[in-house]
Amino acid sequence: MVRQIQEENKNYFQCEECGHFYEEEGLAQECESWCRKNRSCNLEIIKKAVNKTQLKRENKILIFLPFIALILSGLLISFVLFRFPISVSEQNFNNLFHSNSNNNNSVNISKNKSSSELGNKTLLAQIQNKVLPKEGFKTKLVLGNIVTEMVACGVVDLEKLNKLYNNQVPEFIQRAIKGNNEPIVINQETAGYLLNLFWPLGLSNKTEFNKNIPFSERDLSYLASTGGWWLGKADNGAEYFNKCEIVKLTPQQEEIVYRVAQNTYRPCCNNSTFAQDCNHGSALLGALELAASQGYNEDELYKLALKLNSFWFPDTYLKIAAYFKLTEGKDWEEVDPKIVMSSNYSSISGFINNVEGKLANLNIPQFQGGAGCGL
Repeated sequence: MVRQIQEENKNYFQCEECGHFYEEEGLAQECESWCRKNRSCNLEIIKKAVNKTQLKRENKILIFLPFIALILSGLLISFVLFRFPISVSEQNFNNLFHSNSNNNNSVNISKNKSSSELGNKTLLAQIQNKVLPKEGFKTKLVLGNIVTEMVACGVVDLEKLNKLYNNQVPEFIQRAIKGNNEPIVINQETAGYLLNLFWPLGLSNKTEFNKNIPFSERDLSYLASTGGWWLGKADNGAEYFNKCEIVKLTPQQEEIVYRVAQNTYRPCCNNSTFAQDCNHGSALLGALELAASQGYNEDELYKLALKLNSFWFPDTYLKIAAYFKLTEGKDWEEVDPKIVMSSNYSSISGFINNVEGKLANLNIPQFQGGAGCGL
């Protein structure tokens, strides 16, 4: 149900999911329906939203309360991810595949081959070891001096970083600040740190293709990727969007990154990496830019994207791996990363329709959990 307010004898209608106001009730209902179903905003719809200058200050506050809440939650998640590594215990992983017997909405497992195989602990351990190996994935990618460059640009403020950690910055971050030419290992310990190091790189690094972003300058301050980044000299990361020459790409490298970014997705929404409206989008874009500058080809970029996403959204990719094993008989290493990272599997709607939906048809219980950006 949309919310109605009156300003200067004129009615406005608010989508209560994202907070945007519209002059037409139908547009607000359309926005609310989209947001509720997809857990993201439709850019074509919100372009028709009322400009904030048309409403009084108190109504402006109402418009942006949802964004403020998102940004605050982003700050909290940023804090947690910096300080605590992402981990998935064996017990949590096993829980993905078993319904709670006390849950009235649980799905009964039939005694078919797929269900029997799914309940096999050996199979579960194999899937976990391939998607989220304890040793992680050793890459040929290095951070180099990107943090130094980000500090020079202002998108990273070392004083704020020190304050965040009460002057006890983790060793991984300390090495990155000093300049680190050791190959990056993506694992449960480093995943959260990499997310937050690549995030400001993606939002600030200057490229030609960023001129094509599907957002206006007015939008930038309220996106979770930009407005949610507060560890720069300016409190709002929008100040640095596409402003810093940190990673220099050739025209050919930009073309490859642009293509891969448009064809890789994240399971917290339906937007591609190029439409970097959350921290995961900015971070993956930054990682792709850095990797391309260090000689990664297109296929290698897709593989890198999948490895990062797997540790950033562990529940989702464990389920996707189980789906391919059970429905197509493919082990994880046999699945094309480009296919997995496409909208068919890595967007939230693609995942729900093509993975969870198909698994439900196999009488496999609906999996619980799943990671999101929360920004």
